[in-house]
Amino acid sequence: MGKEVEAMTPDEVHKVLTIAGSDSGGGAGIQADLKTFAALGVYGTSVITAVTAQNTLGVQGVGGIDPALVEQQMDSVFLDIKVEAAKTGMLYDEGIIRAVARKLGEHRVRNVVVDPVMVSTTGHRLLLPEAERAMRELMMPAADFVTPNPDEASVLWGASIRKEADLHQAARAIRDMGARFVIITGVKRGERCLDLAFDGREFRELEGPYIPTPNTHGTGCTYSAALASFLAYGMEPWEAAQAAKDFVTTGLRYSYSPGKGSGPVNHSALYYPGTVADRAVARLRSLVFANWRKRPEPGREPVLNLIIGSPWCSGQDYAELAEKAIRMGTRVIQLREKEKDSREMIEVGLRVARSCREHGAIFIVNDRADVAVAVGADGVHLGQTDIPPEVARAMMGPGKIVGVSVSTVEEARAAIAAGADYLGLGPVFATASKQDAAPPCGLETVRQVASFSPVPVIAIGGITPENAREVLNAGAAGVAVISAVWDSPDPWDQMRRFIEMMRI
Repeated sequence: MGKEVEAMTPDEVHKVLTIAGSDSGGGAGIQADLKTFAALGVYGTSVITAVTAQNTLGVQGVGGIDPALVEQQMDSVFLDIKVEAAKTGMLYDEGIIRAVARKLGEHRVRNVVVDPVMVSTTGHRLLLPEAERAMRELMMPAADFVTPNPDEASVLWGASIRKEADLHQAARAIRDMGARFVIITGVKRGERCLDLAFDGREFRELEGPYIPTPNTHGTGCTYSAALASFLAYGMEPWEAAQAAKDFVTTGLRYSYSPGKGSGPVNHSALYYPGTVADRAVARLRSLVFANWRKRPEPGREPVLNLIIGSPWCSGQDYAELAEKAIRMGTRVIQLREKEKDSREMIEVGLRVARSCREHGAIFIVNDRADVAVAVGADGVHLGQTDIPPEVARAMMGPGKIVGVSVSTVEEARAAIAAGADYLGLGPVFATASKQDAAPPCGLETVRQVASFSPVPVIAIGGITPENAREVLNAGAAGVAVISAVWDSPDPWDQMRRFIEMMRI
């Protein structure tokens, strides 16, 4: 916080391993997994188990890697890199399966996703028949998650899946083999495509639209790689499973064929050609960006957030005001500008952002996510009529703060569900700084919201050095001030009083 962009430390980068075969056509296997990892912002490592000669027309040849070399690859990764999740794909034969299962156990790998690759979409066998038993007996117990398609689930179960009840029976049987969480992917039902998930207690159908495209190569690899990525971020299993499905669905929607046959999922769909105008893209970008890197934090509580802007500060140098306030002890500066056009806002914002970086404070732009992006602000603060929080985060990028103004318990719950990093709650008391302000919500609303909010509550509206302690005692993590400072005969003496009160 408060510095130019720095290199991320090893602990800030989430790391995932793929153990799979190489696809020379680039649409599945190791190549698909690494593309997925990159798109979702995790660091990808790889262990190659087999090499295939294939393209969009099919598989022309397959050859397995010596199991001893597979083990050596795994040791090389685990002895140096702290892997937070791993996925397996094509394991080819019994020797490789035994090697992989042994090393996963030896290194106590968590969040293991097993994609039991057995047959390609073009019908080419990718797991030798004699290895099927090893897949059941060794890889299922090693799996936290197993993600077969219906054909693969049939092979694992040992019977054909012909009707709805068979899906449930197969999922139960596969879980009984040792897997903690079973997801049978790609079940078509009319115009919908669902994944049937079972965690041993309940079944859920994770739904999405059916995308009519011939370019479905690598869907299973991509799904399992996405699932491993989201698990590495620390997401709960059900949320991670749905997010992985949404990622594949988006890739199918924007798929294309680079060759003459069936093309792959578009692993870069969130960025090329996806835009935030596509709400599915916006949701996924927001989800990834929210988890990608720690966002700036103001440090110890309570926090004093000083709002700078017109009409209170008209004619003054906003950057100089920000610098003086930071030197006095303010840790958050918020630019709330209603009179300047976009170009002027960017010019002013760049100078304020520089002051905040140089002196270690957080800089937030009010309402305007576009300006926040243009000036490299630490975050944006949104009102109830501004763009949705997920869209703002998708625009802002990773490591940024999204705050939301709320005045009721219901609005607070909705903002939290939408991913707000903090709540600007108010007006707590009557205020003249905002003409269209809601009626005062009072200290009781502060207590209510603070009692359940997992994110900081910053109180605003009518707050003075005399009543601020009441607000903090009600549960607020800090206060935001405007007119209480700038309408004072001596703004800097008023700032001093606020800061002294906050230090009590």
